[in-house]
Amino acid sequence: MATRQDDVIPDFLRMDDAIGSDPANANKTGNWHGWPTKDLNPVTLMDDEGRTVRIRTPVMDLEGLITPTDLHYTVQHFDVPPVVATDQWELKIHGQVKNELTLNFDQLRRFPGRSVRTVMECSGSDATFFEYFKDEGPKPSRTQECMILSASEWTGVPLAAVLNAAGLSDKSLYVRAVGNDEGVPAIAAEGTKPFYYDKGLPMQKALHPDTILAWAQNGQLLEHLHGSPVRLLVPGWSGNWSVKWITDLEILDHMPECWYHYEFYYYGNSPEDPNKELITTLGVKAIVTQPNDDTEEMTKGVHMIRGYAWSGAGAISEVDVSTDGGETWHSAHIEAPRHDRFMWVRWSYRWDADKAGKFTIMSRASDEVGRVQSREPRYNNMRKNFSAIVGYPVTVK
Repeated sequence: MATRQDDVIPDFLRMDDAIGSDPANANKTGNWHGWPTKDLNPVTLMDDEGRTVRIRTPVMDLEGLITPTDLHYTVQHFDVPPVVATDQWELKIHGQVKNELTLNFDQLRRFPGRSVRTVMECSGSDATFFEYFKDEGPKPSRTQECMILSASEWTGVPLAAVLNAAGLSDKSLYVRAVGNDEGVPAIAAEGTKPFYYDKGLPMQKALHPDTILAWAQNGQLLEHLHGSPVRLLVPGWSGNWSVKWITDLEILDHMPECWYHYEFYYYGNSPEDPNKELITTLGVKAIVTQPNDDTEEMTKGVHMIRGYAWSGAGAISEVDVSTDGGETWHSAHIEAPRHDRFMWVRWSYRWDADKAGKFTIMSRASDEVGRVQSREPRYNNMRKNFSAIVGYPVTVK
């Protein structure tokens, strides 16, 4: 007996449902070797000579886990420094070590290598949502603003290998990593002298095998804007710890007084707060990318809700989705692969929107150490590390 076609089609693909899709995926424009392609346009900031100095990533349009290098966000606090050729670059390791070292690029690459895939998020990403939660501003749109959030594969050498070669002691407690970008912060006190960007990494994090000195990104040697010839990569912590254009590692027996520690990247109620807390680990966070932030209306039928989830403290263990503003929650499917500890995951949820009406879509992530994404942000006067649940209203017709 003949088999009806419908009998072999899975329920979720039957054409009697109005399958939701992202219309942006059908917009093929531009030119790639003579064939149509889809343009992804980051938000960029140029210097006076027309060179890109900052990039915001169009996260809502990404597919897969790796952000293309030309779309990966870039931020620096001072002017981009001059280019240093690999044969002119040196890294000094000194201070509380048994043997001070100076390594050139070739010598650094003689250490056993390591590749690390990680999501990287700037502490200032989604900062405008703080005003929204306080009813002091309109709802921001990640579609329009793009985000200071990306993910890449980085290749280099474990920082621990270099530190161990120099020889550590019980006085080796912090690593002051210094970049080649120099300046004075805009909010610094009058009279502050120019200094090189630096961060003071606790030795425990410095010795983590995935903390690396990276010379490559996504299979290619680093681009200058991403920290060439070599940058520090500190996965799981906010992006400001991953010092670019690195030139100096000073090993100390105390936490260094880096300006960007307690003057900028901290939790606190005011600049005078006596209980400031240094920002390190990223929050646990899930965002909805489909439908995107600017979707106001959807048709009745089956729609796939999709997004990303990540955490700086542990692998994502669960993602839940709500379509009624958080009244009820449903488990989403976490898509493979999901084994990279510091990488984000893609998730999806099949929503059968069989009734017309108004709905509010939300996503909520949990990680393996027990953290659950909160409904309220952790407010701080510097507007850093926003990770709260955001709801997006849609009308189904």
